[in-house]
Amino acid sequence: MAVKQVDEAELLAQVGRCMFGERVVIEREGKRFSARIQHVGATGVKVVPETTLMEHEGEPGDLNGVTVSYGDIREVEVDGITYRLA
Repeated sequence: MAVKQVDEAELLAQVGRCMFGERVVIEREGKRFSARIQHVGATGVKVVPETTLMEHEGEPGDLNGVTVSYGDIREVEVDGITYRLA
């Protein structure tokens, strides 16, 4: 998998292309975690942390994600390329 170092504008452009299930790395309150996108909205992105997905035993559609700011996103994987904030 290729990794591209990008500026914030390019990272946000790639996040805007995302569909359900694509992987992002979030940094909040000094902690980083990987998550899967549930929904890309106008003011933020609704994600489900991957640890929640691994521990989940219910139906796939019954998970409630958390909304994070676009500024919290540090990297995103789109079409086999990882776009990482430089």
